[in-house]
Amino acid sequence: MTEKTKGLIWNLVLYIAAFGAGLIPFLMIDPIFIASAAFTIAATLVIFIVTCFYPDTSLYDPYWSVEPPVLLLLLLIRFRLWNPNSILMLFFVTVWATRLTANWIYTYRGLGHEDWRYAQYREKLSKPAFFLINLFGLQLIPTFVVYMGMVGAIFVLQQPEFSWLTIPGYIVMLAAILLEHISDTSIHSFLEEHAGEHKSCNVSVWRYSRHPNYLGEMSFWTGIFLVYAALYPGTWYMGLGFLLIILLFLFVSIPMMERHNKERRADYEEYRRKTSRLLLWPPKE
Repeated sequence: MTEKTKGLIWNLVLYIAAFGAGLIPFLMIDPIFIASAAFTIAATLVIFIVTCFYPDTSLYDPYWSVEPPVLLLLLLIRFRLWNPNSILMLFFVTVWATRLTANWIYTYRGLGHEDWRYAQYREKLSKPAFFLINLFGLQLIPTFVVYMGMVGAIFVLQQPEFSWLTIPGYIVMLAAILLEHISDTSIHSFLEEHAGEHKSCNVSVWRYSRHPNYLGEMSFWTGIFLVYAALYPGTWYMGLGFLLIILLFLFVSIPMMERHNKERRADYEEYRRKTSRLLLWPPKE
């Protein structure tokens, strides 16, 4: 059995245990949003506790894509929310989650191969400081951000009347999934072809954006909001939690990746000068 297989099995067991723990408060609480929050917090705390004993914060990485469809399915079952809107939302979120999780599995190397961002914090901070950063900055805050992005989806589940005005939102979600798929497959192929050359990927959609995968992710959550706003035009502002995800990418993920790429790719400054930071835009010659 390879290290990767062992790690995947361990992750599967961990997430079954985490979601099992989350089910306890989820089934005891009646208000749908509080029950959802309790489920996601309890699951995150289980993962956090494990990362305290086994120093690999990357155990949290699958949470971003695995938790949303699990939560939606549990809500449909417990609150009997079977309707066209809930089924469509569950379908698109599951497609997104399956693709994103498959990409994580493809790049996963096994237990102990911690993401470089987590490793930086672990190396630079004292143990008490990293404990707090790990709990809040690396796990609970991202969990809160995902939850806020899911608020619109939870509202959508509760609307039994279908509206054709939701179609543009679903189209945005589908386009976002496709963009992420193209981004990931093209960069994987490029890195395999140019292994060890430390070159910046400038093929396919990466020719038009330095972060097309992040653009796809941001677009997907925007699509959820558009579906919500179409069904609840009078309270559209209740779904604006997805903006926290946008801000997370704009002010945390993208700047960190920019610095990281500049340090390890000799041609990145030239690539950066020619290529749009986020939006798909023709490169400067």
